[in-house]
Amino acid sequence: MLLAAPRFALPETPEEALAALAERPGAVVVAGGTEMMPDLLWGTRSADAFVSLRRVAALRGVTVDDDDLVMGAGTPVSGLTTAPDAGLAAAATSLGTPLVRTEATIGGNVVSALPYRNLLPTLLAGGARLELTSATGVRTVPFDGFITAPGRTRLAEDELLTAVRLPRHGGFADYVKVGRRNAQFVATVSAAVVSRDGGVRLAFGNAGPTPLRSDDVDAVATALLDGRATPEDLRAAVAVAVDPPEDPVASADYRRHALGVLAVRLVTRARTDGGPGA
Repeated sequence: MLLAAPRFALPETPEEALAALAERPGAVVVAGGTEMMPDLLWGTRSADAFVSLRRVAALRGVTVDDDDLVMGAGTPVSGLTTAPDAGLAAAATSLGTPLVRTEATIGGNVVSALPYRNLLPTLLAGGARLELTSATGVRTVPFDGFITAPGRTRLAEDELLTAVRLPRHGGFADYVKVGRRNAQFVATVSAAVVSRDGGVRLAFGNAGPTPLRSDDVDAVATALLDGRATPEDLRAAVAVAVDPPEDPVASADYRRHALGVLAVRLVTRARTDGGPGA
């Protein structure tokens, strides 16, 4: 048996979930379980207690609030495949299998804090903000900088990620990745773009220990968009900005090259297909 006598809580409201966490120091929060269960099965992680968010209906759903797309942290990835943000929809569609997308949640993808997770570059490129809730209230923080290292975030022990807010930009957005297959395997590398108001914002996955973006890369990408730079300029800027890992799946040099190719591809799409309502 993986756990001899697990302590398990099944709250139905965010308040009950926070109380369950307070009663179980060190408990692992689970929603769909697609992040946690493989770790338990492979023996790379253990847990003395669980707090399941499966019954917390307030954490599920996608709404519009002023200029933000607001996604409850418990929203299944399958619910994002038709999101009005094309980059987010593309990233969600390419995540896992239909069954995994039904169980996996946006909150799990974020809090896993692994640089190859599909949704993270789209949130970084889009300037997402996170609502973190504790017994004392809600604080909103930028997604940029929330992940500090693989598997580590700025989420406090007494907090839950309750919502992700993604600004509605009205411009062009897209996501692409390189992997062994379109789904089922994690991204060898990935990239997302948001183009609006004449500017470009790029973000990359598996390009370093955390999801990565660079003002210098964005400046060259914007110049490429309006003809002041070349694809070679952008590939060179990406090569300098990224620090990809080396592992049995791919070398750092391959990843660096692939990230440059993806960046040029996305900016070319933005120039060809971009514009209001794209």
